[in-house]
Amino acid sequence: MMTIRDKGYIKWTSLMLPEHIKMLRHYFRAEYYDEPEPVLDEQYLEEMNDLIAASMEFTSLISFTLFQNNRLRTVEGLVHYVDQMNGHLRVIDVDERIHRIPFSTIKGAKKI
Repeated sequence: MMTIRDKGYIKWTSLMLPEHIKMLRHYFRAEYYDEPEPVLDEQYLEEMNDLIAASMEFTSLISFTLFQNNRLRTVEGLVHYVDQMNGHLRVIDVDERIHRIPFSTIKGAKKI
């Protein structure tokens, strides 16, 4: 390895082998970060349904855990409307943006 002297400090130049580059590309690809989709049981689905109904009635904040694009993400807000025909919720977040959340992507809900 080569060293460069700058103000008395030794700086090492990096050495990237093709194996290192291949491993880094694999690491930063989307498949490396993919998470398995959580499986929900009937009891938990019923509890989420009750929580959503109570949130609509009493206008309380809910934090939803969603599974989209092989990753989990969180949306917090008020449930504005449950659209049974199209199969999604309309949630208004704190910035007053409307999120249309499909039922199939909801993997968790808890009261804030």
